[in-house]
Amino acid sequence: MFQARWDDIKGRELRHGGHTWELTGDIAIEDSGEVLSVEARQVDGVKGDIARLQFDIDGPPHSLNPGNAGEHFNRLERVGERQYLVVKNEGRTYRYELHRIEYV
Repeated sequence: MFQARWDDIKGRELRHGGHTWELTGDIAIEDSGEVLSVEARQVDGVKGDIARLQFDIDGPPHSLNPGNAGEHFNRLERVGERQYLVVKNEGRTYRYELHRIEYV
């Protein structure tokens, strides 16, 4: 696992599981880049709950290189009920789909 801080993602919000989550900017790149674990704080309901939003690569085997994580956040994207975190790195675009939430 590789830890990183992406300031471009800090403060962005998304809705998932009936709640609104604000991203803190702290991420972990897991499974050789196939999973991005993004720390978030719930901003509605029980405010302040901390969780890790688990985004899995859409279309493996290509994924972000953990050794070259840098700040490559591009955008959050919603398609129907699905949420994506889009990352651009050296001419490549990676789409990670939000699959689960792990409460800390």
